Amino acid sequence: MERENSADLNARAERALRAAAGDPEQEGAAREELLRLSIPLVDAVVRESFSNSGFSADELFRPGYLGLLNAVYNFDLSRGQPFATYAENLIKGEVRGHIRDQAARTAAPQWMHDLNRQIERAQARLLRDSGRLPTLAELAEAVNITEDGIAEIFKAREALRYVSLDAVQREKDPAPQIDVNRIRSLRPVPFPIEYRVRIASALEQLAELQQSLVQRLFDPTAEEGGRSPSV
Repeated sequence: MERENSADLNARAERALRAAAGDPEQEGAAREELLRLSIPLVDAVVRESFSNSGFSADELFRPGYLGLLNAVYNFDLSRGQPFATYAENLIKGEVRGHIRDQAARTAAPQWMHDLNRQIERAQARLLRDSGRLPTLAELAEAVNITEDGIAEIFKAREALRYVSLDAVQREKDPAPQIDVNRIRSLRPVPFPIEYRVRIASALEQLAELQQSLVQRLFDPTAEEGGRSPSV
């Protein structure tokens, strides 16, 4: 959005919300009016920041509008941040999330989701018990996975989430790789994590093969000339 338009929007937001302060009904009306006035900001952000994303402006407007809603109804004058800047950041965040969700090429394996949840639960528990964020060593001890294994899980998680916002660059995004050999139990246990990860990976590959075989069974081209589905 042009600088003068942003400045005008900031001034209107401040005047309206200050005038309505202390009156919930007036404040609600002021925020509704601010929402109406701010809709062009969504179009401007999409046009200026995401024109090369490979997604249409109409598609990106929808998540952008959700970001604007969030901004309008959570904007707090006391924080001292200009409204337009605050709204642009939330609009961009929603649009980026939409692009990455829609363009992600590789789904994380189920065992990765399970390990992530285990690590997040351990982090929350350690934070609650100690009042501070845990170190990598403390997390490793809590979930019985080596520090190298935890680091590999974090690296793989970010690689699986990474998607370029530019459509051309997205074609060159590196394929995520997970070194499962680094994910090992810290302490000896009867059923170590490295065995569980390998078994889970094999089961997921079998599930993909099973799905492929079922599709081949009902592939009409396989019946041409009396041929059986090949496997």
